[in-house]
Amino acid sequence: SIGLGSASRPAGRGRRIPDSPMLAARSGLALIALVAVAAAKPDEVPEWESVETSFGTLGLRAFGPRDGELVVCVHGMADTEFIRDEWNVVADRLADEGFHVLIPNFHAAPENLRPGKLNGETVRALLRELANHLDGFVPARYRATMAPKLAVLGKSWGASMAAEAGKSLDVIAVAMVVPAFSEERAAELLPAIRGSTALLMVKDDTTVPFERADRFRALLGPSSTWISADRGGHRIVPEFVERLVTFMLRARSRFVHDEDLPEL
Repeated sequence: SIGLGSASRPAGRGRRIPDSPMLAARSGLALIALVAVAAAKPDEVPEWESVETSFGTLGLRAFGPRDGELVVCVHGMADTEFIRDEWNVVADRLADEGFHVLIPNFHAAPENLRPGKLNGETVRALLRELANHLDGFVPARYRATMAPKLAVLGKSWGASMAAEAGKSLDVIAVAMVVPAFSEERAAELLPAIRGSTALLMVKDDTTVPFERADRFRALLGPSSTWISADRGGHRIVPEFVERLVTFMLRARSRFVHDEDLPEL
C-alpha cells in the first residue's frame, strides 16, 4: 500500500534556485544561465511530502490538481538542492496547464531507490505504485479495468530512469534532457520506449557530448521531438521549459479520456 505522510498541497509557485559561485566563476555563460533560470523560478514550491511505498518511505513534491494527467519528473545524480529543485519551474508550468506533477527525492530515498542503485525493473514497479495510488485522473472505480497512465521526464541520470520507465505500456511519453548514458547504453534503452519521446541536449554540455545527439536521434526515430540549445551546460536550460510544456500538451491525447472509460 501507499499513502501520504502529510496533506497534499495545491500547486505553489517554485522557489528560487540558489546561485552557485563556483559555476559563476567558471564561466560567465553559466552565470547568465543561472540568473535566467532564477528569474523564471516561482516564489514558492510545495513542501516535501512523505509517501509510504512497498520499497520504503519516499519524499516527493506534488504540483497541480490531483485529477490532472500524471507526470513524474526525475532529477539528476548529484545530491544537491539545486539538482532536486531543477524540475520545479517545469512542474509549475505543467501544473498551470492542469497536469498533476510529482518530483520524487531519490537522494533521500531507501538505498535501492537511490541514484546508482535504482534499476529499470524497480523504477517501473515504483512508478506503477505511484500511479495506482496517487493518480486522480482515472477514477478509482475504473482501476480494476484500466491502469492509470503517466509521462516521465528525466534529466541526466534521471533521463536513463525515464527511458527505463518508457518500456512500460502505461508510460505514454518520455522526455530526456541531457541524457547521461553512452551510445551503447542508448542502443539498449531508446528503441524499447513505447510512447512519445523528446530528446533535449545542449551544445556546450561538457558532461554529455553533443556529438551523441545524432546517434540518439537515429535510435529514437523520426517521430521523436528534437530540441537543442546552444549554451547552458549540463542543465535544464530556460529555453527548454516551454518546449517541454508543448511536448506534454501534444502528448495529452495519449492519456485516458472519458469516452474511453468502460461502462460500469
